[in-house]
Amino acid sequence: MSHTAQDSAMMICYRECLSNLDKFNGGEDQKVSQFINNIERIGRMINANDDILHCMCTAKLDGEVKRWYEDNMTLTKWENLKPALLERFTTSDSTSKIFEQLKERKQKSDETITSYYDAVIKLCREYDSSMSQKMMISWLQNGIKDSLKTQIKRQMKLLPESARTIQAFLKIAKDEQELQEEDSSELQATQSYLPYITNTVSTTAQQTRSNSERIPTSTYSPSRHTTYKQYAPSSNPLDSLKSQQKNYSSTSRPSPILHKRESHYSSINNSSRRQDVNVKPYSPTQYDSQRRPCDVCQRINHRTIDCYYKKLYGCFKCGQSDHHIRDCPQVFY
Repeated sequence: MSHTAQDSAMMICYRECLSNLDKFNGGEDQKVSQFINNIERIGRMINANDDILHCMCTAKLDGEVKRWYEDNMTLTKWENLKPALLERFTTSDSTSKIFEQLKERKQKSDETITSYYDAVIKLCREYDSSMSQKMMISWLQNGIKDSLKTQIKRQMKLLPESARTIQAFLKIAKDEQELQEEDSSELQATQSYLPYITNTVSTTAQQTRSNSERIPTSTYSPSRHTTYKQYAPSSNPLDSLKSQQKNYSSTSRPSPILHKRESHYSSINNSSRRQDVNVKPYSPTQYDSQRRPCDVCQRINHRTIDCYYKKLYGCFKCGQSDHHIRDCPQVFY
């Protein structure tokens, strides 16, 4: 594109923007600072000098503002007309309202960084068209989300003083917001697996408890009547047998009176058993009723082999070697 064609295109844009610019009449819905900013923005399209800006501004005045200018025709320079317009048509009430809006402007939970940035910059320029970049950044940081505020301030401090612009603030804020959104997405994806893991662990624990409850627990109930003691093996069987009899005598041998009574009761029980084999002797416990009486003394609180009265050789009852105790004709007394 040639230089002439480019200038022609810019002129078309300039005329279109200027024709669409509303005239300024000083109404409550219009702000003089915004009107002046629009004049300067359109003038930059064609690199307009102060004289052209003065002509553009006066051509767009209307109503009360136009009458004011006609009363002040001495304002022939843009550098004089601009501050005079701002001083005359900027009310303290509107300025205080804008200032309050700036203080109360906070980023909403569902508001994007770009939308918040545009709103705050607009208020800053309405409040003061010549506000510095540093002051605008301060207002932007004041209302940004708390979750972003610290990170943005840290990043801005890392920049050199000349690079701390509102454009740099916008870029850093957008990057920080994207990072937080990515972290939030990863956290939600991780939490979606937690219910499965929790249910799996819970089910496994329940199955383990159920299996442990089904396993029977074996219990050991020592005998109430007989206490057995293990002895170390001896090379001499006779010494071992005598030692057992000695220990049994010291722990289980009844007193003479008790032995005499038990012998009498044993004889009565033997006579009753011969008369009626179907009658079972009374046993105080299930353990005693299942034990076979001793073949020597007929007691049920020990085995035949552990009986204190057994013979050491041959038949345990009489000591003869030609028969066993079950065939012994001798009656124990």
